[in-house]
Amino acid sequence: MKGRKKRYTIGEVAALLNISPQTLRFYDKSGVVAPGCTDQKTGYRYYNYDQIGYISRVKYLQQFGFSLDEIREALASNNTHKFKAFLQSRRQILQAESERIKGLLGDLDWYIGYYSYLEEHDYNGLPYRQTEPERYLLAEPLYPGEDIYGTAGKRLTQTQRSPLFADAHFLRGHGYLLDFDALMSGKIVPTHYFVYLRHQMPHDHPHLMTIPAGAYLCIQARILSEPFDNTILCRYFKNRPSSQFVLANEYEDNFTNFQDCIYEIQIQSCPGT
Repeated sequence: MKGRKKRYTIGEVAALLNISPQTLRFYDKSGVVAPGCTDQKTGYRYYNYDQIGYISRVKYLQQFGFSLDEIREALASNNTHKFKAFLQSRRQILQAESERIKGLLGDLDWYIGYYSYLEEHDYNGLPYRQTEPERYLLAEPLYPGEDIYGTAGKRLTQTQRSPLFADAHFLRGHGYLLDFDALMSGKIVPTHYFVYLRHQMPHDHPHLMTIPAGAYLCIQARILSEPFDNTILCRYFKNRPSSQFVLANEYEDNFTNFQDCIYEIQIQSCPGT
């Protein structure tokens, strides 16, 4: 039977494991694994067969984000129970990172949907009805006589950045709460400027609001830059009770002049409407 090869050059190990000789030299320099024997005549250094598996394990562990220092210390213990705990600790880190990335993907999907919304809801200025889930707002009141644009928004930004909301998950969705009776008389009278939260906050705050799930009558308009035509809404809500919630969701169609944005006005449908 042909005997097992007892030693391997750096080039042979590199070719066998599909890594560069420079990587092997770096492992050596870092103290992770050094050639196991030296030819006394030539001074050439060689790896033994067991070291090939060791090097393969080092390369495998690197894909999980372990540093060479971490790998060297973990393997130096030569204790499989400690090594298992070493792997479990990395799994916890990766699990947390996975949840973070999952949240980022969810936010990206929401943001992509935000810029697709107007294309998917183009009804040529006619009203339409849609069902909305329960939603959560941080809403800043507007004071009597102050400008609609840029006043409450500044205060809202300050509140968002306060320590109380350091852990809040805000979406890139803003809008106004509107006075229903004023809307029916053809006037845009915001009562609050708001930003959406992805989740309900675990604590109370006077500016936190929950918008109930249900049916909403919707219509699109440039409420900050053009006169609002309330003719259709007046016909619809004639002899019907006032709506408790009227939202105007802002949809950016440019990145310079936000006062010209299209808003989707959502009017909560009361029973019987």
